[in-house]
Amino acid sequence: MRFSAPLTAAQAELLGKDIGMIAAIAAQALNHAHGVNIERLVATFTSSAALDVTAGRYLKHLEDGLPRGEAAGRAATALVHDWADAVLEASSDREPRA
Repeated sequence: MRFSAPLTAAQAELLGKDIGMIAAIAAQALNHAHGVNIERLVATFTSSAALDVTAGRYLKHLEDGLPRGEAAGRAATALVHDWADAVLEASSDREPRA
C-alpha cells in the first residue's frame, strides 16, 4: 500500500502498525545486543518526537520506491544510530573536562 496525504483510515492504521514494528525491532535489537533496558528503549522510541522522525524516514523510503520491509529496516537502523549518537553524546557530557 502506498501512502498519500491526507491518509485514509486504512493507511493511518497501517502506518501506525509499521512504525510500532520499527520501534519494537530497534528496541529488541539493542536489548539483545547490549542488554539495554527494553522498557526504557520502547518509551524512548515511542515518544512523539521519535515517532515523527521515524514515520518521516519510513515514508521517505517508501516514496523512493523501496518495499515496506526494506523501508522499515532502514528506518529502524537510523533509529538505532540516533540512539547510539545520543548515548555517546550523553556519556561525553558526563566525562570530566581537563
